[in-house]
Amino acid sequence: MYKNILCAVDISREGESVLKKAHALAEEYGSNLSIVHVMEYSFLPKDYQKQLKEKVLPKIEKMAEKFNIKKKNRFVKFGQSYSVICEMQNKHKADLVVIGSHGKHGVKALLGSTANAVLQQVKSDVLLVKLH
Repeated sequence: MYKNILCAVDISREGESVLKKAHALAEEYGSNLSIVHVMEYSFLPKDYQKQLKEKVLPKIEKMAEKFNIKKKNRFVKFGQSYSVICEMQNKHKADLVVIGSHGKHGVKALLGSTANAVLQQVKSDVLLVKLH
C-alpha cells in the first residue's frame, strides 16, 4: 500500500515510539522508511548549527540503527519543522508521513502545531501517533 514512508522524529523516548510504529508499517508493506529530525534553530550561526547537529546526530543514528534504517535515509535538518517535513515528503515521494501528535517543547506542546500544519499541508497520507 505504501512504498515510501517518512517518519518525523525527535530524540526522546516518544520519538522512538513513533518510529517503532512507522517501522512496523514499513515492514508490513515492504516500504522504504526514511527518518527526519528537524531542529528549529535556522536563525543561529552556521557554526553553532553544526555543533547542534553533531550533538544530535549520534542519537538519531542510534535510533535508526535499532530499526535498520539505511544511512542514506537518515536526515537531520534545520528550519521550520512542518515546512521541512513537507519538503522531505515531496522530495522523497513519501506516500505516508508518520509524526507524533505533540512535542514537549513550549507552546507547541498544547496542540502539536507541527503535526497540525503537516496534516494540513502535506500531499500524502499522514499518520498521527498519539503520544501520552
